[in-house]
This record gives sequence, C-alpha cells and structure tokens, in this order.
Amino acid sequence: MQLSSTSKYGIKILGFMAQNIDNKYSSKTLSNQLNIPYQYLAKIMTKLTKSGLISSTKGKYGGFSISKSIQNIKLIDIISVFDDINTQDCILTNDKCNIEDLCIMHEQWQKPKCAVDDFFINTTLHSLVENSKMAQVFNR
Repeated sequence: MQLSSTSKYGIKILGFMAQNIDNKYSSKTLSNQLNIPYQYLAKIMTKLTKSGLISSTKGKYGGFSISKSIQNIKLIDIISVFDDINTQDCILTNDKCNIEDLCIMHEQWQKPKCAVDDFFINTTLHSLVENSKMAQVFNR
C-alpha cells in the first residue's frame, strides 16, 4: 500500500489534533504548525469533515476538532478518505497484481505487505499518541 501525500497529511493533521483532543484548531494554526500549504489544508479539512472524522464549528471560538473517540479511529479510516484502498496493487507497477504473470517480487513481498496492511488496519490514533508520549519521556 502506497500512501498519497494527502493521506500522509491527513494522518499528520489528526495525529496532531489527537494530542490535545479538547482543543479546537483553526486552519491557519494547523497550516502553520504542520507546515501544510493553507489551500491544500483547507481541501483536506473539508474531506475529513465530510467523512465524519472531524467536526467544524464556526464563529469566534470555532475551529476543527476530532469528532470520534481516538480509540476508534484507525489509520485505514483516515487513508480511505483520500485513497482508493486496493491491497492488490503490485509493488513494481501501478497496476493490480496479475495472477497469470506475477512480478519478480510478488512472493517475497507478500509477508511484509501483509504486515504493513495490518499496521494501517489495526493502529489507532490513540496508540500513536500514547507511543509518541512514551517516546518523548524516554528521549529526555
């Protein structure tokens, strides 16, 4: 599975927001803090809002916030907002694996590919935030 830049930014945005789930974030703040071009970020936030992963509140005290429990948001939920999830993509081409004409890496790639897929399917925002906090404690 290859992630688009938009999916990577989506994970980065939600990971940042998940560190302080009670906060509301403006597009400007997110753009500046995460170094994402403002117009690009606005499009990403629109898609995340439509997906139901975040909510938007207008007004002086408005902003974006995560609308689901971070224990229930998996990386695959974020990725699927932006990318067509196709676990049959070939690692060497942009096509699906052809069972009748497998690429030279097909058999050896299956085990690590399944591990990567499992990581995206089973990893929650909560676990990323907790692991990040633990890493910060140990790196002091």
